[in-house]
Amino acid sequence: MSGRRPAGCSSLPGAAALKDGSSVEITEPEPREARRLLLGLFTRLGPETVLLRFLRPIKCWDTVVREILENARLILLGLQGGEAAASAEAYDTGIHGVAELGIVVRDDLQGRGLGTTMTALVALCLLENGYKALEAYFDPGNIPMRRIMVDKLGGRVIGYGRDMVFTRLDLEPNRERILSVLWQRYRPARGSLG
Repeated sequence: MSGRRPAGCSSLPGAAALKDGSSVEITEPEPREARRLLLGLFTRLGPETVLLRFLRPIKCWDTVVREILENARLILLGLQGGEAAASAEAYDTGIHGVAELGIVVRDDLQGRGLGTTMTALVALCLLENGYKALEAYFDPGNIPMRRIMVDKLGGRVIGYGRDMVFTRLDLEPNRERILSVLWQRYRPARGSLG
């Protein structure tokens, strides 16, 4: 990650239990492996998923992956069968203590709770690293992301832009909600949550 020290998180690695009974390992990838795994994930996404996550069609994934690796403060990957099934990143916003979320779940695993678990885990890791809030912006048609940030984790809509919804999850006031989601769906490999 380009000389930056990753945020780190004591709850990693671990396993997320999906609604269908399967599981996904969640970990912070080694920088060398992160590139390969992210490229593999992104190149397998359907066009609608690409638009919902990246807000535009992508032709050159190498550039996107390089930018993620250079700029993300925290990268979590969901792994299944040795390949990335999901990615969640946190980026510094330039506002002290506020991070921005980037997340995508492979098309065939959407709707099974993995996005919720990974978002909650990013929030917990940020709390552990002294962050105050997690923000996400997305297309108004991305109802699952709105449900995760607002309904499940306790965030709120803070504004609307041109074809965009802006949300904010204040971390400390929502610690119990974040932990509640994780207690139901996530098991760290060592130690306990929160």
